[in-house]
Amino acid sequence: MAAYKFKLLIVDDDVATVRIMSDMLSDYGERRFALSGEMGLLLARQSTPDLILLDASMPGMTGFDFCEILKADAELAKIPVIFVTSHDAPALEIDAFRLGASDYVTKPLNATQLRARVETQLRKRLKMLNQSERFRAGSFLPPTLGALPDNILIIESDPAKLGPLHDLLHDLGRCTSATTGAEGFERARHSLPTVILVNAELPDTTGPQLCATLKREPRLEGVPILLMTEDANNDTDYEQALLKGVADSVLKYAQPTVLKARVKNAIASVHADQKRIGAMREYWLAVEKAGRGGKRKNGEDDGQE
Repeated sequence: MAAYKFKLLIVDDDVATVRIMSDMLSDYGERRFALSGEMGLLLARQSTPDLILLDASMPGMTGFDFCEILKADAELAKIPVIFVTSHDAPALEIDAFRLGASDYVTKPLNATQLRARVETQLRKRLKMLNQSERFRAGSFLPPTLGALPDNILIIESDPAKLGPLHDLLHDLGRCTSATTGAEGFERARHSLPTVILVNAELPDTTGPQLCATLKREPRLEGVPILLMTEDANNDTDYEQALLKGVADSVLKYAQPTVLKARVKNAIASVHADQKRIGAMREYWLAVEKAGRGGKRKNGEDDGQE
């Protein structure tokens, strides 16, 4: 991760959990803590964090209440939120994404998993900061993000899984598919999908290897790549894909409603990034235009003296 000093806000009413998370995330910059939702909102408004880690169950204002209030605030809505909770319930995870959460992690905490999820969100934040710097420097061509209308590319070799995935996701956008890594890579390069789903096991490559290849393709910059697995006991291997930046999320076939919620969230994230980048581009174009106008005015004044 680059030299930028990130600011994390941990909101959890359990002091021991706060300490554990703080230790696990000691390499990720400044960490502030709140033991209630009310205090968390106050701290977020005082100094905008780059990421919030949020407990779901707190007395008074719950994590869900906190997230709803945060996302309704125009100044705070862009802050990514990771729910960190003991509730391993698909319905609650779906509710979290519906409210605008970026990720959902269950306790007991695993250091590798938590760091991977945090690193994924901070990497996205750093990309946005770098894009702003490119605009500031006068480079106004925005990166290629997902195409519209929404197009979901599913790279899956098993017809028994592919059909249900099409049925599950068809109302989120146009679904296209490929059955090998090579075919999927070529289709991704030419169709510029909004989001790409990759099976962890393919006949000609592994899912993580294909994810890494897709991430190196400049035309796919900004396209979320989601790794799908049915091996619930092999999470650590897939979290490494998140840590290395070759996948943006890990999806489980066994939880189709959660899988759909995560894909929907990834599409919404693409649209939010497009909107944010567009706003930044317009701002720096206006700054440059104002600067050129000021130079011309000064030149005219100099000529009159």
